[in-house]
Amino acid sequence: MSKKALSLRQIIILLAFAAVVIAGIIYWAVSNFRWEEKEIDHGYSRKAQQNDFLAAEIFLRNHGVQATSVKNLSLLDNHRWRNIPLGQDDTIVLINANKTLNQERYDRLYEWIENGGTLITSTQNPFMGSHTREEDLLLRDFGITPAADHVPDLAQSLFDAFDNKDDEDEEQEESTEDSTEATDSQHAESLPKQEDKKSTAKKTKKEDKPENYYRCNLMDEPTEIAFADEEKPLRFDFSRYDPFFYQGEDNYESESIVENEIPTEDAANTTEGSTVEERTEDNNENTDNTETSHMLYFDVGAGGITITSDNTIWSNRRIDCHDHAYALWSLANHNGRVWFLINQDAPSLAAIVWRNAPYGVLAALLALLLWLWAKSQRFGPVFASETLARRSLAEHIFASAMLLWRNQQHPQLLALLRQHISTRLLQQHPHLLHASQQERSVFLQELTGIELAAIQRALYAEDVHQPQDFANAIAHLQTIRKQL
Repeated sequence: MSKKALSLRQIIILLAFAAVVIAGIIYWAVSNFRWEEKEIDHGYSRKAQQNDFLAAEIFLRNHGVQATSVKNLSLLDNHRWRNIPLGQDDTIVLINANKTLNQERYDRLYEWIENGGTLITSTQNPFMGSHTREEDLLLRDFGITPAADHVPDLAQSLFDAFDNKDDEDEEQEESTEDSTEATDSQHAESLPKQEDKKSTAKKTKKEDKPENYYRCNLMDEPTEIAFADEEKPLRFDFSRYDPFFYQGEDNYESESIVENEIPTEDAANTTEGSTVEERTEDNNENTDNTETSHMLYFDVGAGGITITSDNTIWSNRRIDCHDHAYALWSLANHNGRVWFLINQDAPSLAAIVWRNAPYGVLAALLALLLWLWAKSQRFGPVFASETLARRSLAEHIFASAMLLWRNQQHPQLLALLRQHISTRLLQQHPHLLHASQQERSVFLQELTGIELAAIQRALYAEDVHQPQDFANAIAHLQTIRKQL
């Protein structure tokens, strides 16, 4: 009994020890591990990859404005897309459509804008650069020149260069004087400041940069454009393209004035214009009355036109940067649909190759002509090729038969023909399956009219060695085969 009691006691002790160990492990896991939920970005969806302005559409729809993307410019020709008409209160956003408006398309678009439409376009078209002599009709009528097409005045640029050189020289002289007047005490006071700057720089380097740091170009200062109805100017990332040039007026007060059409709550079919102002640094220095800007607005009848240097600020990758989304909502007419018309009319491969490497194309064509000329030259006399006559099918059969006859293999031909006739006879007349040779011969005599002895010799004789006998047997067998 004592041994049994001792074993039970040991089991209890082991179970207690195991419970303590398990409780300790659970306590350690709870104190050291923490449940967290993280959202992992798997990239753009398939719809977003197919539509670069899907985010803008969703943003506008969430704010009560219908939006549609079309990957062509057919809406400008028919003013209808898939049975959806173009309304007078709609907004058209042209993407990469510079130099794509012919006269008929431009006249219809301008008439639509005068009746209350809103157009947002840009000076960019990567498919058609400055190498062409074509001119955008809309930009020409409003005195706007893209940065790639602008040719500055040579004399004015020289004067500006000399003035900038003089200013740089003066600044260098002032800086050298200030450096000589600096004392050792000031240098000693600046040391702790420099150490503080270094420490703060190290801290900023260690800090994680936001996800859109490079996508939104946060390392550079954004372009600020002041909307009249806004207390603070809106911020844009126009760093990818240079500003366009336009002819300023005398009443601009050295500033580029941009009017932004923002619908009010009380207006049903009208919009209220508000002034947007972009400050430029060199307007006072321009004597040819040419100014630069990233955004301009023009009143056209009951509608308006907004021209920017880059409309891709509303693409999926950049609409969340700065105030891009809010600016789109402000520029669009809320009483209609917003159309994103994406131009995809790219030049052909031949045109691209000729544009980028014309001399290479000319060299390749010249080399091809020289190769063809070299291949066209012949040396020596021309030999006429002798055409040998070919045997006919009957001659091939006769030659094969003669070969078999010389090699004493003609019984093989006779056996194959007899087997073929026997098989065909039983297929056509199954009642002769169990008939004797005499009965079959009689049946074939009645069928073909050949003598009974000739039929039996052709079908069953083994001593066919003479050419005449072989020919007769083959002839009778062919007659029987044709009758069957």
